[in-house]
Amino acid sequence: MPAPSPAAISLLEHQQALITRPQLSALDGGFPLLRRLLRNGTWMRLDAGLYGPAGVPMTWPRRLMAALLLAPTGSLASHRAGAHLTGVGGFDPVPAPEISIPAGTTFRRADVIVHESTDLELAAPCRIDGIPCTGPTRIAMDLGCVISEKRYRQTVRELRHEHGVTSDALLRTYLRHKRRGRNGGAALRDWLDRYFEVDGVPESGLEQLVLDAILDACLPVPVAQHWVRAADASYRLDLAYPERRICVEVDGVQHRDDVDVREADLVRQRALEDAGWTVIRIRSWCLASDLAAALRQLRGHLVGR
Repeated sequence: MPAPSPAAISLLEHQQALITRPQLSALDGGFPLLRRLLRNGTWMRLDAGLYGPAGVPMTWPRRLMAALLLAPTGSLASHRAGAHLTGVGGFDPVPAPEISIPAGTTFRRADVIVHESTDLELAAPCRIDGIPCTGPTRIAMDLGCVISEKRYRQTVRELRHEHGVTSDALLRTYLRHKRRGRNGGAALRDWLDRYFEVDGVPESGLEQLVLDAILDACLPVPVAQHWVRAADASYRLDLAYPERRICVEVDGVQHRDDVDVREADLVRQRALEDAGWTVIRIRSWCLASDLAAALRQLRGHLVGR
């Protein structure tokens, strides 16, 4: 029984069990082997010029890879598809794969969302599960025109927290694209105007909400996730003003429901207060009242009564 060559198997392993006709033509065996594999049912034709082993499910990543293999050379998974691949923003797999293709090329498929890009060379591509994808900073540039402001802020926070994207990198991305005369980018510009001076990244969406409330109140910008040493232990503060020794701790429900967490909070608070820190707590189960009180306290400490 004919079998694919090692080179063909390697391509299949790196391309979601897919291979194209041009790729096959460059391999040993070529089309005669392809015909035999198709005839005996080992492989099947999936699209014009696209093949793969029989019986492999057509999952969402495989459909996305198929679109990219059929699209013009240099095309990349992008926008919401890129966000889903990188695991940020809580994006479910979009029903239609979403890709960007180089300017001057065409690719029209009813089941694929296609963006023609004039600056795809700036996309800093990466591969995730073998799928070529725009890099994290380009995802931050692209998403602003297709999702809400609230979701955009959350997605950028996750790109920074989980993928190490810095404010400087986002600024460089914005400036590089604007120099090319690219339309859009307003959401990233607004994010930079609002958060560029924030040192550190909020760890949770709740911390992000409190940070936004502090900025909306026109209070000084805090440091997120600031480490301090107190009572021979190291503590990471959610939001802090190190020079004033003021911190804002944002407690999820585990701080109410878990006895061990509550006891650790008491030890932590005593250590911080003994070291001269003022600790302001915001409890998620009393968010509205605690947040309002915290903003009043911060204003009194930071701005003056």
